[in-house]
Amino acid sequence: MTIETEKYRDELLIALRMHEISGARVGDVLAEVDTHLAESGEDPVEAFGTPREYAAHVAAQLDGDPAKLSRPAVLAGALGTAALTLFGLEFFIDGFRGPVPFVLADAVGAVWMLLLIVVAVGAAFRSATALRGRRWYLAGAVVAGLLAIAGTNVVDRLLGEAPVLFELPGWAAITLGAVLLAGAVLLLLAAIRRGRVVPPA
Repeated sequence: MTIETEKYRDELLIALRMHEISGARVGDVLAEVDTHLAESGEDPVEAFGTPREYAAHVAAQLDGDPAKLSRPAVLAGALGTAALTLFGLEFFIDGFRGPVPFVLADAVGAVWMLLLIVVAVGAAFRSATALRGRRWYLAGAVVAGLLAIAGTNVVDRLLGEAPVLFELPGWAAITLGAVLLAGAVLLLLAAIRRGRVVPPA
């Protein structure tokens, strides 16, 4: 394998992963590329196009296939993981300080931040996979990230004096935080297992 082919293969691997294509299918695509290039001796870009272009081609063919997660599924997974991590850390850490009050500002601020984080992540992924308009998606990701930070400060100022919705004893907050963090870890492990590249048998 030449240096150019190895570089192309590495870039194609990353490009395919950015499209949320399963590790098993990524392994199949890489094997097909390796076989074709070994038999033909062609330049990989001439044979398949740039890694970004070929990854987009493969992803388009897999629309609706379980080997590729749909955009809503990707965003739902990101939202779920972010929510479990954010609330889990908050309850777990605050639980060691005593009873944990939960006010309206906490709920509104958390929802605001989570939604904009998901928007930022989605725009960043779209920037990495789009063949055109990449800068606009990247700019959208940056703006969403800034709004997530600024919005929580605004919510705190507007609703900071709101009544307490509920209060958890310290031990209950620690337990709830640990359960939520465990859920986030399980989601991450499932994503890692799905994304593991497996060469075809």
